[in-house]
Amino acid sequence: MQQVPAGLQSAIQRLLRERQIFGLAVCGFDRKGVRFAGGFGYADLDRGERVTEDTIFRVGSISKLLTTAFVLKLADSKQLDLDRDTNSYLPEPLRVTDQAGQPAEFELRRLLSHSAGLEFGVRGVDSGNVALSYLANGGHVRNLTDAITGLKVNMAPGKRVVYSNPAFNLAGFIAAQAVGLPFEQAVQQQVLDPLGMTDSAFTPQRRGPGVATPYGALFPLKVGSKPVDRLRVLATPMGGLTTNVSDLARFGQMLLNQGQSGGEEYLTAKIVDSAMTLKERNHPALDQGFGLGLKVRTWRGRRSVGHDGNMPGVAAQLILCPEDGVGAVVLTNGYSLAVPHQVAARVLEHLLELPADTQLTSAPSMTRAETKDWEALGRRIEGSYQLRDSTPPGLGELLNRFLLRISVTHEAAGRLRIEGSPGSDGPAWLIPTSTLGQYRIAAGVDNGTNAVVDEQPDGVHLWLGFATHLHKR
Repeated sequence: MQQVPAGLQSAIQRLLRERQIFGLAVCGFDRKGVRFAGGFGYADLDRGERVTEDTIFRVGSISKLLTTAFVLKLADSKQLDLDRDTNSYLPEPLRVTDQAGQPAEFELRRLLSHSAGLEFGVRGVDSGNVALSYLANGGHVRNLTDAITGLKVNMAPGKRVVYSNPAFNLAGFIAAQAVGLPFEQAVQQQVLDPLGMTDSAFTPQRRGPGVATPYGALFPLKVGSKPVDRLRVLATPMGGLTTNVSDLARFGQMLLNQGQSGGEEYLTAKIVDSAMTLKERNHPALDQGFGLGLKVRTWRGRRSVGHDGNMPGVAAQLILCPEDGVGAVVLTNGYSLAVPHQVAARVLEHLLELPADTQLTSAPSMTRAETKDWEALGRRIEGSYQLRDSTPPGLGELLNRFLLRISVTHEAAGRLRIEGSPGSDGPAWLIPTSTLGQYRIAAGVDNGTNAVVDEQPDGVHLWLGFATHLHKR
């Protein structure tokens, strides 16, 4: 295994300084093994402990990939059926209903593609503050069962892609019930141990030497120098994995090798291919969406799949280019999601010997008439926007309107600047393409994905990223 290339080291150190992140671990790998790995900065400031490639990090929603693998493993062995109604796997008190209280009907696979109609949801997290946890959870939550009790769909299954934490808590619960063990033990037995992920565990909390301390602030969520290690993820399928870059590289290699791990079949090639195929997106003109558990997009003219993770004191990215057979893992102990996204892109560029991408900030050449059309569109759609679909009707929508300040500003020649969009980690720019109303995104997060404007009688709808729906009345 080689050291991290010098040019990449410089880029990482610059990003850590600019974004005020204390520690980062990175790994570049291919189908055969790790190409390079290393650590930067501090895992814990008080202990003076440096990050290495062996340092354990929380990884937030990258956990969903391991939960997905658990479900797919059981689907391969016919213990679960992805096309069976989800409620048929649940005891009656835990069955999902619609807003009228009637049983909701949707296939198990819809949980893995964020298309079941469930809300975003953070129920199942203990922040360490009793009042804040009670408010976030809508009551007292002690475990995974509490976190999935009383779930309702907000819309008809299949109508929208809405990124959903409760969906993966449900999927993890169902998989664990199928093998008759608590989720944390079941996923260890069915996923982590078979893949040789010996340093990994699903656990509400993990602290001490060898483990990176997360730094930041809980409310409002931001980077910072205070430890936020009191936070516990009680519903671990959605975000309770603790691991290091070496173990996540093993998981990535299994996917790159079409389900093979250590010379043995862990998942069938058929189900891996299905997981990595774009299945659900919010608009037919979008290049990105979800397969089964995996985010799927076009990056630098090729398919990439993976997932990121972001929670207080955590920002992480695992990304693969299946056809090229390479991947990257980046883990940090700070809240800036732009850092792992940008570092992972640089890792892939190095592995694929691609030049740095500098093409996204400028629009294609336009005629005078085309420029006029883009400017007119920009003036029509600029303004204040609301986040749609991710919360239940009523109080959830009101809280979104109060807490989120999302603005779209037309700068020039159709170019738009978005401020305040969830998960963007700073401003994002929408750069016109050759098709009026379709844009490329230039941003620290999901750079190069596309966005679509849809003008309807009820206002302007803006579809961007993997599951973001913004609306201006």
